[in-house]
Amino acid sequence: MSNIMLPRNAIAIRKTLGTASRAEIVTAVTHKTSTATLLDYPPGAYTGMRTFDKLGIMDFTGHTARLANSLQQIRFPTQDPKIPVSGHSSVEAAATTQRLAPLRRPDVMKEETTNLVKAGLKFYYKNRTDDVLGPADETKVTVLCTWDHKNQEPTLLAHFEPLKTPKTPMCKVEVSGSPRHHPTAKDSQWIRDRSGLEASLDKDSNEALLFEESTQDIYEGLSSNFFAFDRARRTVLTAPLDSVLQGTILKVVVNVCNSENIPVEFKFPNLKHTHEWEGAFISSTSRLVLPIEKLVMPDGSVKVFAPSPTIELIRREVLKECRERVEPILTKEDI
Repeated sequence: MSNIMLPRNAIAIRKTLGTASRAEIVTAVTHKTSTATLLDYPPGAYTGMRTFDKLGIMDFTGHTARLANSLQQIRFPTQDPKIPVSGHSSVEAAATTQRLAPLRRPDVMKEETTNLVKAGLKFYYKNRTDDVLGPADETKVTVLCTWDHKNQEPTLLAHFEPLKTPKTPMCKVEVSGSPRHHPTAKDSQWIRDRSGLEASLDKDSNEALLFEESTQDIYEGLSSNFFAFDRARRTVLTAPLDSVLQGTILKVVVNVCNSENIPVEFKFPNLKHTHEWEGAFISSTSRLVLPIEKLVMPDGSVKVFAPSPTIELIRREVLKECRERVEPILTKEDI
């Protein structure tokens, strides 16, 4: 009998029981990635988390608060469930608003997401064939909250897969694409919108940076925040917070800079001033802080950065603070 590897990915879905307030959690193995799973469902609020030491998740409370905040900014119109709409101007049925109201509260969202992720992680680990607490990969946890038009109820689901981390200490990024329309809401419609830009990236490029062509201002990455380090002023530059999605790691970067007395200006880094930068970096849940070595400009020219001691300091301190912000989800006894 052959030794068949079990699927490494898993999914957990919160199912309501008719109109009752109580719910059950259904778990299953899946061959699909988190991206493919998000595309299987109508757009909604989502977030990507990561484990540290397998049992805890960095800034879990912050992630669930962002889910609730994004859900508050998204409306689920009844006329065509295939067309997502973000923004307060969209029309949403009263019954839909009523059923979603609890999940738009941060305390309820945290409680429901905790139950979901705990059940999903347990299932995911029990279906792994390697040593979960040993050298196995950390876990990427993706949570989506959307509206089930068929059954007229909220859908809350979580996907679990091995966390992919950068293989090199510095990366290559390309400046390509326009800023997002609704930057402060983490709407899974963005997964659909960014697919063309992702497909056009060079194989050795880690990220695409969104910019305003008329001004040459850089906003953010497809799945990251962007920072430049001004050489002369010894200042970190990053886009105004109301113009981008404030990633979990962005907040840690700002805290670290404050602790290390490194000024931060929420001002668009501009492509016209790359010669003034000592370096640049991107941040995200999977990358944490990833310095940029090659910045591919819109005209195809390449700006190369040497390693920056200041950015390396930020990278080390962000990793340290991330570990301090880990919230326990499971115990060793759970797996």
